[in-house]
Amino acid sequence: MKIVNHVMKKQIFRAMIIGGFVGLLGVAIFLGALQASTQLPLKKNGSEVANNQSQSETIPTAGETSNTSNASMFFASQAGVYSNYESASSFVAEYPALKESAIVQVDGKFYVWTSMVTEESQLEFLQEPATFKKAFSVSGESCKEPTLAEIPAALADKNATKLNFKEKGKDSTLPEDWQSIGAAASTISNDLNIIRLHVFSHYQSKNTCLQVKF
Repeated sequence: MKIVNHVMKKQIFRAMIIGGFVGLLGVAIFLGALQASTQLPLKKNGSEVANNQSQSETIPTAGETSNTSNASMFFASQAGVYSNYESASSFVAEYPALKESAIVQVDGKFYVWTSMVTEESQLEFLQEPATFKKAFSVSGESCKEPTLAEIPAALADKNATKLNFKEKGKDSTLPEDWQSIGAAASTISNDLNIIRLHVFSHYQSKNTCLQVKF
């Protein structure tokens, strides 16, 4: 009887040990699974935050443009903007005051400008039709031909030394037809700001590397 009791005590003790071990193992597994489940969303959320921060850093700010670090700033007196050249031409034909204007195409739209100046204070506005200020920049950084790349700076020269088309001298830094185009523009008007506009309009229409940004 004592032997049976002794054996039963051993079995009970062993069962308690095994039960305790299994219980601890179960708790450990549960805690491990719980920790893994909480870390996974945290890592995922952290990755999304990092991606959002990275994306926000690459979003350009208002007014920021690429390849315009050396762009020249100008102001135009604008009479209107149209989706096609024919409509812009018809509009110009309606008003005698627009006889010296130019139609400039930018990004598929056709702008009717009456003058192009380097200082906002130089702008002159018409009453009929009414005109308003249009600020823009011109960059020649995409031009492979150095003489074309020089055009924005030549037009922006506040002393207008390169816009003196009365002289017959040739400037090797500018296109070969610079003087002849300028002379032709001078027959339209004696106003330097109108001459500048027509010279710009000519080269910009034939050279897509001269980029205009509003």
